[in-house]
Amino acid sequence: MFSLSDYYEVIETNRNSYFKLFKAVDREIFYTNASENTWSAELIFRHLLTNLNWFKNIIPNIDYKDTKLGIDLGKIIEDRISLEELEKEFHRISTVVKEGIERMTSEEQEEELVFDFGKKKRKQVIADLLFHENNHLGQIIWIFKRTTGWTDQNIDDKLERPMY
Repeated sequence: MFSLSDYYEVIETNRNSYFKLFKAVDREIFYTNASENTWSAELIFRHLLTNLNWFKNIIPNIDYKDTKLGIDLGKIIEDRISLEELEKEFHRISTVVKEGIERMTSEEQEEELVFDFGKKKRKQVIADLLFHENNHLGQIIWIFKRTTGWTDQNIDDKLERPMY
């Protein structure tokens, strides 16, 4: 059976792979927009850090200092954060989130949470957040491919993984 922990591990593995990809190319690519009115990979990763802050309010019995590197949609950003700094921040928070998901009981996963937009089971909210990150990771790889000219095969070779 595929669990929330399994889902989180897939997302985390992909995220870490993409950090590795950006280390293999000119660093400026990390800050490049692939087309007008789109975010760079750096800005998408920063948005995903904000996404991780949400987990603290959803997963029981976890705590960590919220990231200050995250950004919200529509926010104008002037500063740049290094790939290494973002990666370090993801690892700091991700470890706590992953452990919290692994420790949740079935009852905790089934518990209904109340939000401004209504009620949802905790497991659905977590799955929604993971789906949100997965979609943005797809954008990051799309940007990477357009800014580098790399193919799926080039990427898989660099990551030393077999093609699907």
